[in-house]
Amino acid sequence: MTTGDQQTFAPVERLEGSITVPGDKSISHRALFIGAIAPGISTISNLLIAHDTMSTAHCLRLLGTDIEIKGTDAVVTGKGIFGFREPSGVLDAGNSGTTARIILGLLSTQDFFSVLTGDDSLRTRPMKRIAIPLTAMGSVIDGRDHANYLPFSVRGRRLKGIDYTMPAASAQVKTGLMLASLGAKGTMIIREPVPTRDHTERMLAASGIDVKVSDSAVVLACSQKPLPLTMAVPGDFSSAAFFIGAGIIARTADILITNVGINPGRTGFIDILKQMGGSVELLNTRFEAGEPVADIRVRPAQLRGTVIEDRSLIVRAIDELPLVAVLAAFARGTTTIKNAEELRVKESDRIKTVVDGLLRLGIRAREFRDGMSIEGGVVRGGTVSSFGDHRIAMAFAAASVSAAQEISIDNFSAVNISFPGFLPQFTSLRQA
Repeated sequence: MTTGDQQTFAPVERLEGSITVPGDKSISHRALFIGAIAPGISTISNLLIAHDTMSTAHCLRLLGTDIEIKGTDAVVTGKGIFGFREPSGVLDAGNSGTTARIILGLLSTQDFFSVLTGDDSLRTRPMKRIAIPLTAMGSVIDGRDHANYLPFSVRGRRLKGIDYTMPAASAQVKTGLMLASLGAKGTMIIREPVPTRDHTERMLAASGIDVKVSDSAVVLACSQKPLPLTMAVPGDFSSAAFFIGAGIIARTADILITNVGINPGRTGFIDILKQMGGSVELLNTRFEAGEPVADIRVRPAQLRGTVIEDRSLIVRAIDELPLVAVLAAFARGTTTIKNAEELRVKESDRIKTVVDGLLRLGIRAREFRDGMSIEGGVVRGGTVSSFGDHRIAMAFAAASVSAAQEISIDNFSAVNISFPGFLPQFTSLRQA
């Protein structure tokens, strides 16, 4: 039942069915950006059509890129990295941190002035992590709190490659710097504290860019020119995770999720489930456009509490940690998540918002600076808020399948940021 922007879910006895999830959000963003800087026509199928990816398309169009989208197919006519035009208005990244951080790399290579902003949430998220290395490369960036918060003004320059050690792991920052290097001179070296998702490296290699990757660094010669792409975007693992989580805690379930990307940089959630006593079955594993893909079969398991603190695992599961915390409410014992301070600066403060929701559902949970602890128990039901965060909304929807009573989620439309079709897909499994 829906009332206004509140969605209510009742518990169910069984989840069953075969579904597909929309195209991977991270890959969709990158395909649009690389298509825009590759001279010629790139064709992209199964592009994610959601608020975040359309923010990227909107900004690129304002910069003069021709992007035609029909259904989930896109044709991008790129003019090269120096083929952008000065925008007549402000570029708005909406709620998308990926859009903001990556496009800053491209804007920094342009010999014109631009202004970048975002919505209320994005204007509270830290941007110094990308502004500092771009400034070291030669860009002129200004913004609130010494260029830590949007709006930003950017005056691009001909950049130079640098040897940069990232203080915190961020695939968005890494991507922004890699794309900026294509409009720079010299050599770019990016050193990571722990490896992050490598979609950009794979996609650039597929477009003809020579990228050297080790466990701790990415090295590429500057001024390389990417070739146009022809690619199909695999299903988004982070979107699939909510159905995986629901199936794991369901009373009975048999769910098949087809054509899901299983990039090792994204599947820490599977490793955490194994650590908690659950598992999924990967079927028909294969490669598409350089990305590993599989069908995922999910059946229930009794979870047990655990400690999640390995930093490399945290990075590989950062988007799924709110869901992990919600699943921990159904586990035996206590689950503790540490070294996850990055959750504080996502679309919401995901430590605070998850703990708030769990407390409202009768679960004992507490937050601390870099994580939270959750005691498994009886999820009573009640009303929680998404706080405008798509992943919080979907995590608590997953919890509803085995709650004692209905769960109502305020501001549920936040799911449209990444997964506009979530509700009908979830409903189709619940009606089985």
